[in-house]
Amino acid sequence: MKTTVIERRAELLRLYTGLPWQSARRRVEAAEPGSLLIPQPDADQLLLEARVMAALAWRRITTVHPWGIEYVDPRSDRLLIRFEADPVERPAPNETQALDLAEALLPRADEYGDIMGVPGARTHIEDGQVVLRVPDTSASVILSGLDPEEWLRAADVQDQRMGTYGMTSCHRDLPARWHPAERPYRRPGRRGTPASAWLASGLLRRVGLIRTLGVPLAVTGWLGHHERDGGERWIIDPTFAEGHGATGHRRLMALLAAPGWGLPVTPLDNHCNCHLPPEYSDQCTSIAAGAAGQRGALEVRTIHRSGGRLKWIQQHRPTIYAAQQQLALPVPAWVDGWLERGGSPPSDVPGGVTRAGSSGHGW
Repeated sequence: MKTTVIERRAELLRLYTGLPWQSARRRVEAAEPGSLLIPQPDADQLLLEARVMAALAWRRITTVHPWGIEYVDPRSDRLLIRFEADPVERPAPNETQALDLAEALLPRADEYGDIMGVPGARTHIEDGQVVLRVPDTSASVILSGLDPEEWLRAADVQDQRMGTYGMTSCHRDLPARWHPAERPYRRPGRRGTPASAWLASGLLRRVGLIRTLGVPLAVTGWLGHHERDGGERWIIDPTFAEGHGATGHRRLMALLAAPGWGLPVTPLDNHCNCHLPPEYSDQCTSIAAGAAGQRGALEVRTIHRSGGRLKWIQQHRPTIYAAQQQLALPVPAWVDGWLERGGSPPSDVPGGVTRAGSSGHGW
């Protein structure tokens, strides 16, 4: 059982980001006491992360981890995303991380000027890692876990493939600056900029929370309808097995809204079907709205696979399921008590940020 403030802060950081234990502990030990371990990025960094999240939200290949992400390491000026290695079981040899990510992230324009991929994204090989940057900004996302040579080959393959479809490779034509087709996407508030970028970026920085539901089987996400406040509704549907039922998805939403760690959201509605027999429904839906003036809403549709449906997965994808069984992040008992106390004193709430005259709920 973790008893010190450092250990508990590290344990929370691991739950939120998926960071390995030793890495999470080193992060906490190097940080100022009481500082935010999942800091809010600046405007350019936030916008880049939001667009990366939108590109990753519906992976076209089979992955073991949610969205194929082992863990993230969020800093104020950058984000590291550690991608898993290619799974042993995959339907086709061209279903690789590098090929799928190159198609999803690299910007290409069609004949109408619409962009596929992340507008402004340019990748570089730096210190043996693939780094995604945006011209004229300091924003960067490190795509860790990718072999640089394999990435360059994958980019070439995808550029050639998209060329046969009449697409223009913006990143290849103008590697150091914005392509004319990308310019309408340059700044927040312009064409192609989501009004709820804070939500997409925030989810990406807290991707580890998906694994607190149980054994992660799959997760997809997408932008739904526009909200009355002008923001968008982000929808994710984590599918898991051997989970914690209603306790699991309620805890997930509480963690997402926890002061100092989660997002500025307020839970609105929770429709739970955990009490019904499996043949009736295996989905529970929770909704949270942006707080503190943030536009948009989050809808989480947790799907629990059990019985015959889970047995089919176990029989048809035994290697992948065995690997996924190792990924569930157990939630320590003290975390539930911490969530229940909400506004507990900073000495009891590891990671809460307080100032003179503050209640500890600052973002």
